[in-house]
Amino acid sequence: MEEVAQVLKRFENVSLCQIVDALGSSNEFESEIKPIDPDFRTYGPAVTVFCPSDDNLTLHHALQLAKPGEVLVVFGGGHCGAALWGELMSTSARSRGLAGTIVDGAVRDMLELQAIGYPVFARTIVPSRATKEKYGSIGTPIRCGKLQVNSGDIIFADANGIVAIPPDKLEQTLCLAVEFAKNESDIKRQVCAGRSIFEILDLRIKVPEGKQD
Repeated sequence: MEEVAQVLKRFENVSLCQIVDALGSSNEFESEIKPIDPDFRTYGPAVTVFCPSDDNLTLHHALQLAKPGEVLVVFGGGHCGAALWGELMSTSARSRGLAGTIVDGAVRDMLELQAIGYPVFARTIVPSRATKEKYGSIGTPIRCGKLQVNSGDIIFADANGIVAIPPDKLEQTLCLAVEFAKNESDIKRQVCAGRSIFEILDLRIKVPEGKQD
């Protein structure tokens, strides 16, 4: 199998919706944790972080340890009373080459985060800063919304939602997602030429008798 980084490059023109289609209806996705900017999109290997309630000491340590291209995926203990991430951390993450940060919890400095352009996803925005006193864990399985995420899982996230794919399923998912993308491109061409989606997908055969005209 190709190196993960090489496989990921082949996902650059595939949407998260097409990835979800490829994974199938039984696969979990998260859609309540949103990007700070709708244009934000990120993908890469996860570094999982558990932060005790309203404390980001562990996340600062993870930011120090994370490698270029990785995505920090953070569970904030189910509390949103203080921001676990902000402008200075985004500036640092961008300079270190990280791919993005996803926080099941609160962040702050929304306008500054948008201006920096480093992809950040969060459950909510609050202005208060977190304490730096309690240590959680790095690299252990966590929950991120509806997702169970392990360190090393491949994360894809954009304005449509977030998914986590085990590395051994990445190649198979890519092939299916690329096929979905090709099919959608073909449908778009036909729609632009004047055909309806109803015609293209031959949906008439699913309409009950007596209602087809």
